[in-house]
Amino acid sequence: MHAGWWGHRLVLIILLPSWSLAGAALNTTNRSPVTTPIQISNTVCPAQGSGCGSLHHFWQTFHSEPADRCPSSILKLRGTVYILYDVNISEGFNLRRDVYIRMAVFVRRLQRQRKRFANVRLVLPPWPRLYHWHSHNLEQSHLLWRHFFDLTSLRRYAKVLDYDEFLAEYRTFGMPAPPYVHISQVFRLMHYEVMLEQGIFRDKYERVSPNADDRACNEYSFVGGPLLQQELLRYGRYHCVRFQGSAGLLERMLREAIDEDTSGSEDVNDMRVYAVLSAETVLHDHWGDEHFWRARRSMRFAQPLSQVAEDFRRNVLSTTDTSAGVQRPTLWDMERPKRDAKGGDYLCAHLRRGDFVKSRETTTPTLKSAAQQIKQLLRAFNLTTVFVSTDATPYELLELKELFYRFRFIHFTPESSAQRLQLKDGGVAIVDQLICSYARYFVGTYESTFTYRIYEEREILGFSKASTFNTFCKALGGNCARNAVWPIVWGDDEDNDDSDADYYRNDNDLY
Repeated sequence: MHAGWWGHRLVLIILLPSWSLAGAALNTTNRSPVTTPIQISNTVCPAQGSGCGSLHHFWQTFHSEPADRCPSSILKLRGTVYILYDVNISEGFNLRRDVYIRMAVFVRRLQRQRKRFANVRLVLPPWPRLYHWHSHNLEQSHLLWRHFFDLTSLRRYAKVLDYDEFLAEYRTFGMPAPPYVHISQVFRLMHYEVMLEQGIFRDKYERVSPNADDRACNEYSFVGGPLLQQELLRYGRYHCVRFQGSAGLLERMLREAIDEDTSGSEDVNDMRVYAVLSAETVLHDHWGDEHFWRARRSMRFAQPLSQVAEDFRRNVLSTTDTSAGVQRPTLWDMERPKRDAKGGDYLCAHLRRGDFVKSRETTTPTLKSAAQQIKQLLRAFNLTTVFVSTDATPYELLELKELFYRFRFIHFTPESSAQRLQLKDGGVAIVDQLICSYARYFVGTYESTFTYRIYEEREILGFSKASTFNTFCKALGGNCARNAVWPIVWGDDEDNDDSDADYYRNDNDLY
């Protein structure tokens, strides 16, 4: 047989044990299937084995010129650990943003300080249809993070992949098409029933036996997040884990899992995939310090959403970056401490309604009370325009607007069906936040994560604390609870930070 035929036509069929290719075949659940053949060409690496090590002996034995046939793009992925995560299905958009910060700070520290995790990647979970997204005529399931956030900006802080990017990168390891992803171990986090030991809070975790009757520990439940319902995911072991502590405790859990999945030196650098469900259980490693704020500053919104907000501020509120005196450099890591932003000639009020009207009745004002407080602030700051961000019903919004007959009442709504389709409910909320962030003065709702995110954005833009950290009272002139004040913290090395900007030279490096 002609030698050239071997160089271009040879195809190897390998039967791998079920533990290494669990989930590579179709079956009715996401559980691991039985042993399945996988076809690997001489230009594609296998999913398991150190780099291309599992084919190296083959090429030495059967090929005239021994060579490593793995592309350099795959060799650099040697030892990669993919961390997938999800959040309780009942949690809202803005709490999920906070959970991302916890995970991003953790992954950045892990990648920089631990050799085994030098190639760690945080996989961003697709957005499910959330409770607060009420527009049923819009497709709002399985949304990617790039719809809401600037991925390039996120990557200047931590190694993250949008979900479709993860699938594309995973496919390069030689998995069958479509790329059925095998998650080695899934960890469903749960709180301890008793959190204090003799009055002391201790970091700890332990695996517990799954109980089919226990909704909190049922692998087929959406409670920990709908991640496992993604069509291409298959998983091996499912663990229910009582977890109490910060994100750093996850490292111990992951190291234990890697040790369990490693049989010897031949697979010590294999690619690994793990999933953490109910990640909101994990506490911040660095809440409110410079690490928290660097991750938060990296969460720039997607350019199309930012552009809609910019156009609205300019055309409706006569406000630009220059006139508002805010800082918004091209790169977030070029931002510096600032406290003299002026803002536009309008006041912004975030008035939470919905479930807050009943669940937080003692702290949430009525429409009339909120209007009284807003008008008092408008007079105090010699302003005539108020921008209102609210989840009020159309009837409530009309009632509220009628209370401002001597003032200019502004509320953002998409200008067309096409724009609503583009933005979706989550995008409309982001536009609201970006408009509020530029106001001369802001007042928000007690214990609302939506309000907290506006606080943070204004801190980054350079507003004074007095113009930012303000809360509606239940009634005008009464004593009321106030949201906590946590000012931005800047690191001492802002000018010389060793960021991850060069890790992905551009988005094409992902593939």
